[in-house]
Amino acid sequence: MSSLISDTLKRLLDLVRTETSTEDLQKPPYESYAQLIQEINNRLSIGGNVLDKELLESMRNMVREALASFVRRRIEKIMRYYQVGKDIPQELLFIEERRFLMPLLELRVAEARESKAEGLSIVSFKKGFPTLYSVRLVSLGPFSQFDLVVLPRTDAEELMRRGVVDVIR
Repeated sequence: MSSLISDTLKRLLDLVRTETSTEDLQKPPYESYAQLIQEINNRLSIGGNVLDKELLESMRNMVREALASFVRRRIEKIMRYYQVGKDIPQELLFIEERRFLMPLLELRVAEARESKAEGLSIVSFKKGFPTLYSVRLVSLGPFSQFDLVVLPRTDAEELMRRGVVDVIR
């Protein structure tokens, strides 16, 4: 077996093992699932030149099972955080997970409004942004591209005016 493919499988299995061995969400070594999959596909296609078809198909099945276990575990953890009302650390999420959460976070903002928490906005950061000091005199951030954050409306409007965020709600 090619050492390149062996290394890829080892890294993937380590990633799955780390995520499944704890109740806390782990910081992924990739920005997105797409980036992770692309790396795996690249390494498998390189190795496909030296591996026979049966071995390559067996490896693809192992990768598919490991990825399914990894994604399932992460989504379970994220939904547990959401269900109990615990803040979900955006820096621990893949880009696709942030997009998945967007409608759920909007619901949270709607619930907050009903409980007299007026003047909040959900924003999505267009680019990274350092720590900011809110109109409520608290420090927030730093933020990465695609982070979804609930901010006081005045802060959100200022950041939108500066082209840093898109206001979602």
